[in-house]
Amino acid sequence: MTTPYILAGDVGGTKTHLGLFELATLAPLETKTFASADFTDLLAMIRSFAGARELRCQAVCIGAAGPVLDGVCQITNLTWAIRAAELRQALDCPAFVINDLEANGNGIALLPQSDLYQLQAGKPQLGNAALMSAGTGLGECILFWDGTRHIAVPSEGGHASFSPSNPTEAELLAYLWQTYRHVSWERLVSGTFGFEHIYTFLRDTGRAAGSAELEAMAEAEGYGAAVSKFADQGLPIAVATMEQFVALYGSEAGNLALKALSTAGLFIGGGIAPKILTWMTRGGFLQAFVAKGRFQNFLEQIPISIILNEQTALLGAARYAKYHAHLA
Repeated sequence: MTTPYILAGDVGGTKTHLGLFELATLAPLETKTFASADFTDLLAMIRSFAGARELRCQAVCIGAAGPVLDGVCQITNLTWAIRAAELRQALDCPAFVINDLEANGNGIALLPQSDLYQLQAGKPQLGNAALMSAGTGLGECILFWDGTRHIAVPSEGGHASFSPSNPTEAELLAYLWQTYRHVSWERLVSGTFGFEHIYTFLRDTGRAAGSAELEAMAEAEGYGAAVSKFADQGLPIAVATMEQFVALYGSEAGNLALKALSTAGLFIGGGIAPKILTWMTRGGFLQAFVAKGRFQNFLEQIPISIILNEQTALLGAARYAKYHAHLA
C-alpha cells in the first residue's frame, strides 16, 4: 500500500475494530472487526489484520476500554494490557493509547448528521458537551470546549457509585449489595451486568414472573440479547427489565450532563442504544434524564443524540493520531 495511512483501533471487552485510514482525509481504506477474546494480545490481532503485507503506517492510535496511565491500558473487561511503547517498537511509528471514550469523543466531529439520531432537540448553546456509552461496560467522557473546539477528557465515571432515584431503585441497590460491596453504575447500565441484574431483581423480589425460556437463551447468548428479544414480544418481565434499564441509562446521563454542564449537547454512544432504539425513544430515558428537581428546565434545553455509527471511536482514534503525531 503506497498511500500514506494511519492504523487505528477501538478495543472493547467483547469486540475490537481495526482500520487503516488515508492520512490526508481520514477516509477508511480497510476496516475489520474481531472477537477480542480470540487473541492473546493486541499485537497478535494486528498481525492477523495485516496478513501477509507489511504494515508501514505513519502513526497508530488505539482507543482502549479502560484507564490509560503513561501510555498503558489494562482493559477493564479483558485480560490484555496495551502499551504505546510496544506498539511504537513493533510498528516503527508514533503510537498512542487513549481511552475508548476519548477516541469516541474525537470521532463525533467527523460524523454526518445521518449518523446521529436525535432524542431531544433542546436549545444548544456554545460550551461543553458530554458522551456516555453503554456497551460491554459503561464509559463516560466530557467534551471540554476550549473556545475553538471540543477536547475529549476521559473519565472512569461508569465506576462511580450508583445512586437510586426512587424507592424501587433503592431496593435494587439493597438487592445488589447482597452480592457486591460496591455497586457502580456499570453494574446496572451495561451489557455485561445491567440486564441480568435488573431481570434477577424483578424475578427474585416477585415483581414479575421469571421466564425459563428467556433464561435459557440468556445462558447461551447473554441477557442483553434475551431481554431485547422477549421485550419486543411483550413478555412482562422482559418489558419491565428493558424499561428499568432505559430509565437508569437516562438517569445517569442526566447526572453526567449536569457534571459536565453540557450545554452543547449529550451524545449516547456504545453498541446497546442503536439496538434498542425503539425503547430509547418511548419516553422513559428522557423522563429520567430531566428528573433532577430544580434543574429539570436546564436539562430540557440540552440536545441529546444517539450515535448510530459503530466505528466512531475508530474514526476518532485516527483523528487523534493525525493531530498528535503532527501529521496534519
